[in-house]
Amino acid sequence: MHKLKPQLITTFGICSLLLACGPEQPAMPELSFEESLQQQLILALPGEVIEIPTGVHEITRSLSLDVAGVTIRGAGMDRSILSFKNQIQGAEGLLITADDFVIEDLAIEDTVGDALKINDSTNVTIRRVRTEWTGGALTSNGAYGIYPVQSRNILIEGSVAIGASDAGIYVGQSTQIIVRNSRAEYNVAG
Repeated sequence: MHKLKPQLITTFGICSLLLACGPEQPAMPELSFEESLQQQLILALPGEVIEIPTGVHEITRSLSLDVAGVTIRGAGMDRSILSFKNQIQGAEGLLITADDFVIEDLAIEDTVGDALKINDSTNVTIRRVRTEWTGGALTSNGAYGIYPVQSRNILIEGSVAIGASDAGIYVGQSTQIIVRNSRAEYNVAG
């Protein structure tokens, strides 16, 4: 009877080990940069900083953010580039409908419509952001580069808007806006 217990324990132990060595779980598919960025924008919490790394990042659909208190930060307007050259969906490049928002040190290029649209927002800082249509000034370019509309308390500084088919930096329909040390080039209007 005493010999049966050690054999039973050993058999139970081996069976447990074999069950634990079941088939591997399939690896989760890796998200593309675009999918990862959109997920970060959707799941962002107030106070969060979303970093855009150095490089040219292909984006095919409009991006949007509606969470207050978020910062989107790149590594420089000529280093962190969101390229919408192959955009297949959406009216803007990046649409913001959030208060207390900061975007800085990145570029938004070749969007189908407006590059950076800020709608119905308060306390927004746009710092060292470049919007550009890289194929030159064409009527097929998006209408506005930097476009805060129906917004207030907006600071646009050190930014550049190039090649919009209408206005590079358009601040109509908004109040309490400061635009300083910024350039608008090769746009139909300012």
